[in-house]
Amino acid sequence: MEFTESTEHSLIRETVRSIGSRYGHEYYFEQARNGGKMDELWKDLAKNGFLGANTPHKYGGEGAGISELAIVCEELARQGCPLLFLMVSPAICASILTQHGSEEQKRKWLPPVASGEIKMAFALTEPDAGSNTHKLSTRAERVEGGYRIRGTKYYISGVDESAALLLVARTGDENSRAGTALSLFIVPTDVKGLEAAPIAVEMVSSEKQFTLFFDDVIVGEESLVGELGRGFRQVFSGLNPERITGAAVVNGIALYALDKAARYACERVVWDKPIGAHQGL
Repeated sequence: MEFTESTEHSLIRETVRSIGSRYGHEYYFEQARNGGKMDELWKDLAKNGFLGANTPHKYGGEGAGISELAIVCEELARQGCPLLFLMVSPAICASILTQHGSEEQKRKWLPPVASGEIKMAFALTEPDAGSNTHKLSTRAERVEGGYRIRGTKYYISGVDESAALLLVARTGDENSRAGTALSLFIVPTDVKGLEAAPIAVEMVSSEKQFTLFFDDVIVGEESLVGELGRGFRQVFSGLNPERITGAAVVNGIALYALDKAARYACERVVWDKPIGAHQGL
């Protein structure tokens, strides 16, 4: 396997590194601790086309792929700015809509996601199921003109920043064979019957976590993504990119920690010698 990066990838790294260094960990930490958002950094990434890295040109993106988005995630984290929502809005939601959304859904949602005008959250996990899609209990029942949604979602990131969320709900009965019981829906975050309750977490991050309560939420037929009952397969069009970008973020954090430790080893002087000069360091 060839691990040497292309010139294009190296240029992406260089550009993102430059953007991230203008903000750095102090900016990230201050926003996260004081209830702020990464709006300036997000807009900067959007202006340079990085939020649409994996979105087709036709829908306002750069027409690249997950490899390019992963580089963006890694380099930002290496500068001390690990953005969780890059794994959600561009990686999960845009990937699913690109592969499974209708033409109308793609034209409506992908351009503003790629431009940074809006964000999309992803609602999969539940209190009694985690992310085990076979155990989900949130249901979407067909009614006249659309679907009625009832249930609870847990640890859903960034709902307060999002215009809509991509919801995974059960549409088949408990006896449905595996893979035919789930469907995906685009649900506006301001829809009647949807309540978002913040969850207190110890993680230092600007992206907040929420419990979502769906109390007879009604969405139209146009909210269904792809085919009814095909959600199990569709979900992995987003979860696979999420795993890749998630690994990139964690790798970037590790590189940030190594860089910081190496600098300290060179700067910290004990007995007239930097500690990095000692064997083992």
